[in-house]
Amino acid sequence: MNHVTPALKRQVPREASALDQTVVIVHSVPLMRLGLVEALRSSPSLVESKILAFANLGEAEDLLALARSGDVIILDTSAWTALEGPGGAPQLQALRVRGATVGLLASAGRDTAKLLSGRGIAGLLAPDAELEMVVALVEDLAAGRPHFHEADLPTGVPARLSRLSSRQFEILELMTRGLLNKQIAWELGLTEGTVKSHVSAILDKLGCDRRTQAITAFMQCFGVSQDRAAVA
Repeated sequence: MNHVTPALKRQVPREASALDQTVVIVHSVPLMRLGLVEALRSSPSLVESKILAFANLGEAEDLLALARSGDVIILDTSAWTALEGPGGAPQLQALRVRGATVGLLASAGRDTAKLLSGRGIAGLLAPDAELEMVVALVEDLAAGRPHFHEADLPTGVPARLSRLSSRQFEILELMTRGLLNKQIAWELGLTEGTVKSHVSAILDKLGCDRRTQAITAFMQCFGVSQDRAAVA
């Protein structure tokens, strides 16, 4: 029996922007970087594309500064949360202004699209997706089409996370790294009292009683590795 992947079933015409572009992959796992690059280079529709992979945002900084309309940036969760962190938001906004599109590889649940699109992400794909789906993600983003392929996780968590302000989301992400209030205050240039107020608001908006519950909600939504979770 012949098996046809979802990507191969697609008969959507490809715009020229999908053929003449730069694809920048930022992923911390070497084998994932290799697999993503090989999958994209094997696609006839991306044969003229420049496809480059980096382990972190620092390595990709020069190329990200040159990204333009038609270019595609594919991030893992750690790279995206770094952009959401101190100093990263202007860089993400600059990419959007110049017309580059950003996709995220993450295990995220239903209702996540609204949250992510509001934070500059145009596409979502689970890390364990078939390689053909990675090609489809890049082709869609290059052509200006959103692409959200969400994992089957419980609803509700992404919707609650969307209630957080940018500062609160930033603080929650630092909490997942195990930082205490005093450390978060130093990282963001805030007073410890201000951080405590934000943490209280985060817990209230997420319906959580403890920090660990809020951290778990973030991890569940974005597939952050558990070894980054705070212990409380």
